[in-house]
Amino acid sequence: MDIENNLAPFVVTAIAVFALATPFLAVSAPKNKNSKNKRKSASGDKKSNNSYVYGLFNQGNNICFLNAVLQSLASLKNLRTYLRKKLESTANHERLVTYALYTTLEKLNEPITSQDSFNPTSIVWALQTANVKRLINRQQQDAHELFQLLSESLSVEDEISRRPKSLFDVDTLKLLTKNNANTTISLTSGRNPLIGLTACRISCMKCSYCGPIRHSSFDNISIPLPKQNVVTLETLLKTYSGIEFIDEYNCPQCSLSESLAVIERRLTISDKKYLNKLEADKKVIKEALATDVDLDDSKLKLNMAELIRMNLPATKQTMFAKLPEVMAIHFSRSIYLQNGMTLKNSCRVLFPELIDLAQYTTTGYLATMPSEPLSSPPASPTNSSPALSPILAEINDAHRNVSEAFSADASIYRLKSVIVHLGDHRLGHFVTYRRQEDAPNAWWRISDENVEEVSLAKVLEQEAYMLFYEKGQS
Repeated sequence: MDIENNLAPFVVTAIAVFALATPFLAVSAPKNKNSKNKRKSASGDKKSNNSYVYGLFNQGNNICFLNAVLQSLASLKNLRTYLRKKLESTANHERLVTYALYTTLEKLNEPITSQDSFNPTSIVWALQTANVKRLINRQQQDAHELFQLLSESLSVEDEISRRPKSLFDVDTLKLLTKNNANTTISLTSGRNPLIGLTACRISCMKCSYCGPIRHSSFDNISIPLPKQNVVTLETLLKTYSGIEFIDEYNCPQCSLSESLAVIERRLTISDKKYLNKLEADKKVIKEALATDVDLDDSKLKLNMAELIRMNLPATKQTMFAKLPEVMAIHFSRSIYLQNGMTLKNSCRVLFPELIDLAQYTTTGYLATMPSEPLSSPPASPTNSSPALSPILAEINDAHRNVSEAFSADASIYRLKSVIVHLGDHRLGHFVTYRRQEDAPNAWWRISDENVEEVSLAKVLEQEAYMLFYEKGQS
């Protein structure tokens, strides 16, 4: 596609949107006037060729969060492929955000011989006019929130495109007539590579009742950071998929059992005219206990008795039921103080280039009844041992084991981009580190319009705010 021609009608509108949407609360950190030239010369010393990628203008609009997200998404081949296929199967006017995002990401991957930048105006325009009905505004200054807005926009456009279409629809007829013997069309093809599925189950600590598995879709996972200096990503994922203790769980089995005991006591003291209704309630509750009923789903028709609510301790476990093609991980760095102040948690997360998510997923079989066990991760010394090995040894061992299995294992992911927040909770700036497409071991550091080459070792030293891992990509 010719991006310049396709986006030309939207430039004036998009620039107006930028003016309305700014200034933002997250003000960019002050920049040295000579920093751009210094970065250029440093970059030139390191590079082995004259190839660059586009930067994105900020120009005082404080949209570094938008620029950082777009640069990160530009590194994801599966996402770009998905966007292209969606545009091939539906009309562009039905997918304003999809089209704007695809053309922007493609341009961000065009090789250029010297540093250059452009304004991502088409994305702002599309988000303003698309079906999401949400604007980038004064409160929208966070990279994670912007990522979720973009993902939500894609999902909304997917939902609209899946609605039944008449064969007499003009756009459908155009798509069908474009096909030839060597091409096929699917109006509902493709799965969003950002979307995965989690499985969650709660177990009562009093009676050991296990509730039914609840499934939820996700486009990223948000992990709060501990108040310590350093932690590994592996430790955080183990905590995320591990056992969580909760209070005041209304256990269905305990509730039914206690309600049954109350009915049986009432049967011994109630008037005869109530006995039939109480016996009927007793029968309903016994049947519910025998069929693994879940109170959320049951339609218990009781005549006189009321189910007793229980507040009991329980355990909760969440695991990945279906892994996405792209695993987006956000680290929540906010610390809320009792006096109302909010601080930034500067805990450094040690993250690897390659990661195996198999141990955080179900084993492939998902129980559908409460009495069945939730699939657990395969046993390993790191899972069973309560003591953590030294942090650097842990991450090095994990990287070595994952590297050996990368080509064959579908749960192996490779790091493709990192978003870093510089500054404190009130004042800061977002930058992106993204893997070079034509040189997998080389990376770009991109701060708005400034682009320089850095090493993987430099990337792994960063205080990450968001990580983007991709499955099956070198």
